[in-house]
Amino acid sequence: MPQGILFVALPTWLAANGQSTDVVAMAVAAAGLPWSFKFLAGFVMDRFSWLPMGRRRPWLVGSQTGIFLVLAVTAAIDPLSTQTAMILAFVLCLSAFTAIHDVALDALVVDLTPDHEMGKMNGFMFAGKVFGIAGGMAITSYLLEHFGLRPALLGMGALFAIPALAAVLIRKRAGEKLLPWTRGAGSPDLVITHENWRALLSVALRNLLRPQSLVVGAVMFSYGIHQNLNDTTMSLFAIRELEWSQARYSSIAAIFNVAAGIFCFAVGGSLVDRVGPRRMAFWSGLIALPLMGGYLLDTRLWEDERLFIAWTAAKGIPIFLFYLANLVMAMRVTAQEAAATSFAIFMAIPTMGFMVASALLPLLEDFGGFQAMFGASAVLIFIAGMLATLLDHRCGGPGGLVGNETPAS
Repeated sequence: MPQGILFVALPTWLAANGQSTDVVAMAVAAAGLPWSFKFLAGFVMDRFSWLPMGRRRPWLVGSQTGIFLVLAVTAAIDPLSTQTAMILAFVLCLSAFTAIHDVALDALVVDLTPDHEMGKMNGFMFAGKVFGIAGGMAITSYLLEHFGLRPALLGMGALFAIPALAAVLIRKRAGEKLLPWTRGAGSPDLVITHENWRALLSVALRNLLRPQSLVVGAVMFSYGIHQNLNDTTMSLFAIRELEWSQARYSSIAAIFNVAAGIFCFAVGGSLVDRVGPRRMAFWSGLIALPLMGGYLLDTRLWEDERLFIAWTAAKGIPIFLFYLANLVMAMRVTAQEAAATSFAIFMAIPTMGFMVASALLPLLEDFGGFQAMFGASAVLIFIAGMLATLLDHRCGGPGGLVGNETPAS
């Protein structure tokens, strides 16, 4: 839900209120910055945790509390769209707590999921992410347009609190504390894996420098640039070229995202397990290139908004499947003995691409307008797909043939 605010609703709101492309790009860059340092949060999580509440759950509950407080405090201040510094500070703080939450949840999944079920598990997680982003951007955009920033943030805080209660109310192991002041105790078989910072960092860095890990990093970096270029350009195109309201664009985008999430939940994850993330990334990138590029050949196509809607739907499926394959590849090359640190490093790589894309966006706009912006996005996902073919069968093959063993073990 917070990502729906950070990467879609708020940039669209800024654009609709007359802010320049530079300001919109700065907001997106501020949202992506904490995600580039998720490995630091993972490093601390692997080293420290309060075991009476579980290894990862204290971090989940703490980060969710931070998200709610940031939304509440910013709603109390109620900054204007022209107060750029305050808006950027809000984006940065909200994104930081969201990134910490993401690290803790991903580490929990890596700890528990067998290799041959990673595609299915990521399909479930991806669907949840899509539903959250879609709901976040659609509801927040509607409230922003019709009621203003304060009601939008308060409404999102109330909605976020509902699923966040799951981390508070559900124990992983019987007998653990629900909250620090409640009764309970940690499981006797649950211990801190590393008591030495140097050993923990050594494990994560050695894993990152393996040849297959470097390939996965290159794929995710290229895809990260593509994703931010595509998402931000879509918002700008709808507002400026088609003259849509922010609520209309956000609602249509939310519908497509939810449809893609249902597809990934139902069959997408299992398909990645069966086909393998390497082939899925290759074919997704290969299909996305002509789908994205064809719409750019003739600007007369832009006059019919129905074509834009059809184009958005068509290119969404390979883009979503590519991202799902990315997650599986990253989990397969993650070091199990330092799961939070190792996986967070991989997941920080796309957000580094986000910041590169934010810097490129004004340059591409000056160079060739929307054609250059969309065109660069199409080429980058194609490049990412080609890079995925360098993975060996152990890291990129079908899950059923890889087994339960991970490359890091």
